[in-house]
Amino acid sequence: MVQGLVALRLESQPPRPAEVSYWGQQLGEQFGTTAEAGKQVLEAYEQAGEIEPKLLRRYGITDGNRQTLTLGMLMGQLINPKRYGLFTLLYESEAPEGEMIIDYAEKEAKGQKHIGETPPQVADEVQAHGKAAVAAIERAAPSVTKNQAEFARIKNDMYCQAVLADFYAEKVRAALQVLRYKYSKNVTDLEAAVPALERSVQHWQKMVDLTKNTYLYANSMQTAQRKIPMRGVDATYITWAEMLPVYQRELTNLRHSIDSLKAVKALPASQKLVVLRNAPVTLLTKAGTYSVAAGQPVFADTTTQITALAPELAGLKGVRLNAAQQRKNGTGLRFTTTKPVQVLVGYFNKKSSRYLPAPQLEIDASANYYGQADVKIANGLVVAGQPAVNVHAYTFKSGTHTLNLSRGACLILGFVDASQPLRTYNAGLGGGGEQTKEIDWLFE
Repeated sequence: MVQGLVALRLESQPPRPAEVSYWGQQLGEQFGTTAEAGKQVLEAYEQAGEIEPKLLRRYGITDGNRQTLTLGMLMGQLINPKRYGLFTLLYESEAPEGEMIIDYAEKEAKGQKHIGETPPQVADEVQAHGKAAVAAIERAAPSVTKNQAEFARIKNDMYCQAVLADFYAEKVRAALQVLRYKYSKNVTDLEAAVPALERSVQHWQKMVDLTKNTYLYANSMQTAQRKIPMRGVDATYITWAEMLPVYQRELTNLRHSIDSLKAVKALPASQKLVVLRNAPVTLLTKAGTYSVAAGQPVFADTTTQITALAPELAGLKGVRLNAAQQRKNGTGLRFTTTKPVQVLVGYFNKKSSRYLPAPQLEIDASANYYGQADVKIANGLVVAGQPAVNVHAYTFKSGTHTLNLSRGACLILGFVDASQPLRTYNAGLGGGGEQTKEIDWLFE
């Protein structure tokens, strides 16, 4: 029965030449030109229509409402997507077989064979689609006699899509060079990223020029849920012009980082961090506390101890909770503070009913009410026999508050002044103690 329905559906579709002729005729009539010119408009549409799906499925973080693809992506989001809450189904079930940027770079470094659709392949393809779309719309333009304002908008969109493809293609080429440096530690690999990153910024300037008088903003969802490339709240980062300084800073910071690497041997990122200071907070929930340090038990009902931690966490005043109660009833922590604070919460990096799931905006619109959605210190702490711990921060104003978390074990690692900088990075702890530090700091 199913096979019969499929066959019927296929038979009911018009042959490709007939379909092209039909839409060529329709578009030709719309713009007061010939069917052949209409076919060129159709060709432009079809070529441009390939660009964003290919970009998202090979470079994106999520297919949900956290990302505005047309505003571009930060270099850190390309080279370390897991830090930004990577929605893995985007690659595992919504895209053709292929490799993420980080997978491709690792295979290149190890000399392994690549599989399926690759990031360089998509970079080349989207640029070709962009060029073809522009060429097709230009072929149609001379004979347009009707609805010229609408045609001008379509023509501008084709140029926008082509420039978007160019921006991503060059930035991905730069990202692959940066990841090559991650494995080689050869600064010449990093220097090779600069020309591609320069070109990507130049393309973005073209995007600003193409959109400044044609678009009010890049997307309709302007809320705190939107996180990629930048948090969209209070009507910020909603235009291409607002993103230009961000991408220019990335290029400047990369150049400075290269100069620093060439001048002196770079210290690990963790050694550059300032130790966090405890904020004065009055606990209203009955619970014990402890000084966060190696050898300290983290739960009231087990002897499980910290074995390694990011240095800036050392000495914080953690709250020792009952893990069994957390799994059964969730976590409720009531406290009073006279100034704004950040509560540092450690999430075990494993999906299991035993552990509190990390904030996820795809399924929970409240997952960033307190600024907690992003990982602040990835792999920042290790507890014996447990998965590595990612540290998130919940921000509260002065007053009396209750931190309510759902069921599953987690760690309350302390309270710090909300004004104290908390650098986002990967401490690389866990996995048997192997260091896997990321290189996002090159652009920060």
